[in-house]
Amino acid sequence: MRRGVWAALGGLLWVCIFAGVGCGGGGGSVASGFPTMGMPGIPSPARVGANLVFAEVSINAQPPSFLLIDTGSPVTLIDPSMYPALSFPQTPQVTVSVAFGGFTVDNVPALQTTFLGSGGANVPEIVGGNLMQQFPVQLDYSERDPNRAFRIGASNMTASGVEVPGGQVSFTLAGGGREIVDMSSTAAIDVPATRIPITVDIEGVSHPFILDTGASEVTVRDTVYAALVADGRPQLSGLPIGTAAGARTATVTRARTITVGGQTVVNAPIMTIGDQLIDGLQSELGRPMDGLLGGSYLREFLVTVDYPHGSLQLQRYVPPAVIQDEFKRVGFELGTGSGAHAYAVAVVYPGTDAEAKGIRMGDVILSVDGQDLDSLDPISADETLDGTVGTTKQIGLGAAADPSLANTTIAVRVDDLIPLPQVSTGH
Repeated sequence: MRRGVWAALGGLLWVCIFAGVGCGGGGGSVASGFPTMGMPGIPSPARVGANLVFAEVSINAQPPSFLLIDTGSPVTLIDPSMYPALSFPQTPQVTVSVAFGGFTVDNVPALQTTFLGSGGANVPEIVGGNLMQQFPVQLDYSERDPNRAFRIGASNMTASGVEVPGGQVSFTLAGGGREIVDMSSTAAIDVPATRIPITVDIEGVSHPFILDTGASEVTVRDTVYAALVADGRPQLSGLPIGTAAGARTATVTRARTITVGGQTVVNAPIMTIGDQLIDGLQSELGRPMDGLLGGSYLREFLVTVDYPHGSLQLQRYVPPAVIQDEFKRVGFELGTGSGAHAYAVAVVYPGTDAEAKGIRMGDVILSVDGQDLDSLDPISADETLDGTVGTTKQIGLGAAADPSLANTTIAVRVDDLIPLPQVSTGH
């Protein structure tokens, strides 16, 4: 899997906007004011992976686990199977206590993933907009200190090692209303207005977007993508991803520039997965919508979302954060393994050294550079395939389509799967 799925395999890129699950009419506003206890703004342990931030969270005083911080999901999601000591009612929505270290938010409505149309498959647990809209929140993508990667609740959150003041964008929360949870039963819940509309400039053209920290990559509708690649720049097709509406495949390229609030990122990956999810979001908001501002842009900044004051702050790291480009990697994707082993090859990209060396779909991958993969979660396993273009990775194979490769270790070159777009000289 590719970029962003936390608990399932087949594509580790994640997009969660929830508009594609079903919307029974947007524009509504559901009031909320959650009681809290403890000290707000204390840095919480978190993990950054696949351009996403996962904060350590305790649900109903149970042992903590890592939940995705997702401004693109209007609801908080929990997986009841993760809490065997608790007994949740058989209803789509339950009320839970959510603790971030020493700061607890009570009476939070949370949707149980088992009530989603897909039965919750491939959907991670999420801290969603219905909880965060009461507070300022801060996401640190730099991984310089994993114990300080997420903060919530303080009115004045500052940090060292970033540009001051950085870029700032004002917003007014939008969307909300009646959301259909399960299309087969038409179960529905009310959600507040949590969408964060922003204007995003892509190569000199402005587009209406929402901020989506649950999207691993900047994601655009087909027409925007088609305009970018009309100049013949390299693309990567067939990228398997996970979304709130199920599995998809994406096509990816790079944008020369993406600018928000005066802050420009160059050569960021940008993808399209078709228009269904974005059209659903547009219907909810009742306004044009062209895309999701996701992690392939946000990862270069300390991101502060002040929900109560309608302010997004983007502060670039100084010195710049060291970013591992997820499309500079060996040319295959990991999927679910077979038998005793966790991972097998799900996709092999044409023209890569992986294809030339004989790696084929279904080959069992046991290790990368001596690191056993069976004990790793999907994001960690996927990241072992990233590297510096031109170097090699030692890929340990189990069962393989080519019998001569079975139970061997082969050297596979790291390729740039979407080379940087050529800059026009104007001639």
